[in-house]
Amino acid sequence: MADKKANIDEDKQAKLKNKSAQEKMDEAIDQMSVDELRENLSNKNADYVFRLQRELASQGKLTQEKARGMVDELLPEILKAQRRGQPANGLYMAAPKMKANEMLHPEENAAPKPVPFWQRSVDSALLYLAIFTGLFGIMELFSNTNKTSSSMGILSIASVGILMGVFMTKYEDWVLPNGSSSKVSWPKLIGVSFILIVGLFAWMWILALPAIQVINPVLPGIWYIIIAAAAYGGRYLFRKQYGIVGSTMGRQSVQSKK
Repeated sequence: MADKKANIDEDKQAKLKNKSAQEKMDEAIDQMSVDELRENLSNKNADYVFRLQRELASQGKLTQEKARGMVDELLPEILKAQRRGQPANGLYMAAPKMKANEMLHPEENAAPKPVPFWQRSVDSALLYLAIFTGLFGIMELFSNTNKTSSSMGILSIASVGILMGVFMTKYEDWVLPNGSSSKVSWPKLIGVSFILIVGLFAWMWILALPAIQVINPVLPGIWYIIIAAAAYGGRYLFRKQYGIVGSTMGRQSVQSKK
């Protein structure tokens, strides 16, 4: 045990020394002149810088001085990455031609803003509302049974769709957390899901009461389809209003720059 602990301490000390040496090296790079930075570039990085400068001048119709100045601003981070064994094309994950385009058009390559929770909830709720009412409307059109069960009325269908939309949005936050939230444990997730299911069944039971039937009527199938179309159209306008693009599922929704 003592030997194992000693080895762990030695590893920690070695890592701290390496980190300290790396920080000193980075500080030294920050103090270098542009000429010194260029002199310390590897042949591979020097070629990348040369081609990047040429692409900037060509694509942006820039003078060589202007293009060189834009490249000079990148030299410290290129050299720091080089000291860590990472070449410039690996650092930027782009060939000089693509990197030049990114530098000349930063607004087109800026990272999109994450969509707020309430906007994602509305987007998802409208989608599920359209799906549930649309499917139920199609089933009603091809069904010959009498429409007497208030438990399947419009309020019931709409409630299930909207609640599912909001819950699935929250579920994505739990399972795929962002930087501001941590992943929820599976026991807690199962417990919350169970409570939601019980609450949903209780809500459906309340809506099935005869006294509620007046506000929860069973509509003809065509009306459910009309409501589904209206919900989907409303979702389209909502996404357009707030610049939401991408899929509702899997945290792929992003907010475009306006």
